[in-house]
Amino acid sequence: MKKLLLLLPAFFLVGCGSIGSSKSDKHQMELSLHKVRTEVEDIKHDLNTYEIEHHVIEGKLIDQEQTIASLRQQIAELKSGKLDSFVQELQNLEKKLHQISKKQDKIVTDIRQLSTHANDTTTALAQYKDKIAQFEKAIQGQNLQLNEIKKIADAENGKVYTVKSGDSLEKIARDHHTTVDAIKRLNGMSSDLIVVDQKLQLP
Repeated sequence: MKKLLLLLPAFFLVGCGSIGSSKSDKHQMELSLHKVRTEVEDIKHDLNTYEIEHHVIEGKLIDQEQTIASLRQQIAELKSGKLDSFVQELQNLEKKLHQISKKQDKIVTDIRQLSTHANDTTTALAQYKDKIAQFEKAIQGQNLQLNEIKKIADAENGKVYTVKSGDSLEKIARDHHTTVDAIKRLNGMSSDLIVVDQKLQLP
């Protein structure tokens, strides 16, 4: 969790960077966002585990208290009878009672530590949620600006054509009243090979 808290400022700086970042920066931000979400899911899983352990420890504490009550009742019954014949057994019972009391103290300490950790985890989850919302907002803003940049680039560079099944450079050039050489030169192509869904700038 400490490692994730150290990474958050870096992710936040990436998310709040310049709006005109490239597609590579957008991809890096999406990877960072995915990583934060994965860390959040891990923390949620840890929190659920701590809650389960908390309930288990509470159950053990109840069992210990019942055992202590039973032992004390047995001690009271022994004292009401012939105490001399049960001195040794009483000493053994008192030792067990002392050990159980120590265990009970340890269980109470563990419960307090788990409660503190659960509170810290809840606070961290709230912070991660805010960071994720900021990342998503930044990505939306960058998507809008990328779309605007793409529209401007398309207007400056000419029409963008998406290659379809059955297309060839000759067919595309003929349909758009241009030449194969012009298309290849504009797109920096060294051969006539094209693939489906390929984007081509047309003069």
